[in-house]
This record gives sequence, C-alpha cells and structure tokens, in this order.
Amino acid sequence: MRTQRILISFVVALMLVTASCRKQEDVKSSASELELAFQTPTAPGSANPAVSAQTVPSGAEELVKTALAAARVDDYASGVIALEAAQRKPGVTAEQVMAVQRAVLAMTSDLATRAANGDQKAMAQLKAIEQTRSQ
Repeated sequence: MRTQRILISFVVALMLVTASCRKQEDVKSSASELELAFQTPTAPGSANPAVSAQTVPSGAEELVKTALAAARVDDYASGVIALEAAQRKPGVTAEQVMAVQRAVLAMTSDLATRAANGDQKAMAQLKAIEQTRSQ
C-alpha cells in the first residue's frame, strides 16, 4: 500500500513537472541529440570542431549505447538507469549531461503518461527506476 502511494505520488509529480514545461521532449528527438552529444570523432579534421574537441569517456559512451538500444525496444527503465549512471562518469561534458537529462526526461515523461493511462508495464518500469534511485 505504501509503495503504491509513493509510486502514485511520483507519477503525479512527474506529470506536473512535465506539464509545466513549454516544450515536451519526445524520445526519438532526445535520442538523436544524445547520439550526437556522445559521438566520437572519426578523424582529427572532423567537420564539426565542437564534437572533435570533446573527449568522451569510454564507460559513459558504452552506457549511452546501452540506453539507446533499450529505448529502441521501449525498455525505458533500463535506458534511464544506464543514462543516470553515464552522467556520473568522470569527464562527461556539460553538453552531454544536458543531453542525458533531456533523454531521461523524455523517457520518464512517456512512462508517466502511459502509467497515468493505466499501462501496467509503464508503472513497473517507473517503479524499477525509483528503486534504483533510492539505493
């Protein structure tokens, strides 16, 4: 009973935060932005100097790849958990952290909307995310 109240409170709070944002991020656009932010340069004379100047920690890059793969199969809980771990890795730039935050917001927002409409799978995924945050 207590767990349900916490979950419902979390969903309601998340919905309020999401509703207050002027521009709601969608998962696909935030995933594209995330890929760009963590893109490793292919050559020293890369066309985008901002990307080539970044050093992407390999641990964070692998976590982002894991998150993107999870998002493609609608496993947003695994994606959010991996992204939250990626942003804590040393060497992640401010731009990358912002891209991670937007992707996390998009995924949790989608889950909250689905959970509010009675989707049991979305509720379970929100609960899994909350459990990792409380550890």
